[in-house]
Amino acid sequence: MIHLFAKTAIGMVTTTALALAIAISTKDLAHAAEFNFSWEGDTGYSAKGSFNYDTKTAPSVISEAGLGATKNLQSLSISFFDPLSNLINSFTPVLSGVSNYGYLRFNFDNTTQQIFGPFDVGKDDELPGDTWLNNNLALIDEGFSDEVLTKEFGFNNRDAAGTKQILDLSNNSVQVSKVPEGSIIVGLLAVCSLGFIAHRNLDKATQE
Repeated sequence: MIHLFAKTAIGMVTTTALALAIAISTKDLAHAAEFNFSWEGDTGYSAKGSFNYDTKTAPSVISEAGLGATKNLQSLSISFFDPLSNLINSFTPVLSGVSNYGYLRFNFDNTTQQIFGPFDVGKDDELPGDTWLNNNLALIDEGFSDEVLTKEFGFNNRDAAGTKQILDLSNNSVQVSKVPEGSIIVGLLAVCSLGFIAHRNLDKATQE
């Protein structure tokens, strides 16, 4: 009986993974581009994130700013870490083509695959725990020229009282790497393969 339940569960997971792989490969991946990005400050604070957009409709240069429906970005997420790599906070400034971050500044050149210009990604509702990464170009663009940093990028956070503090500074740029188009499919197919192997082993165990 236990083997029967196990075989049923494995079969469901395997079938679902295979169906997802087929659905994604025939629809979403055809026009989806996904990238990871990262930044590290001079004292070890860091930020890592990802973003994606539809290559079918996106221009060669993607520029987003402020709240509301985005022009091209479908999603944008970011996580912040302390020098010991402990997670400070994570946010999703853009979800399903809608920005929820009023100070959002994001520019990406699809030809060079580089982030450039004003950059401000994270969350700042002036609440404790809010964290964001920005640069001087964004501060100037947002009208905060009097808050220009001593270095190009600043890692910002609000303490328990909601007071802004700059935890790290650096002239390091934001690094970008493209996510291989087949990586999601490979993962799902791996689940399918493991499922088939587990199913076969259970068959052998049942026969014995």
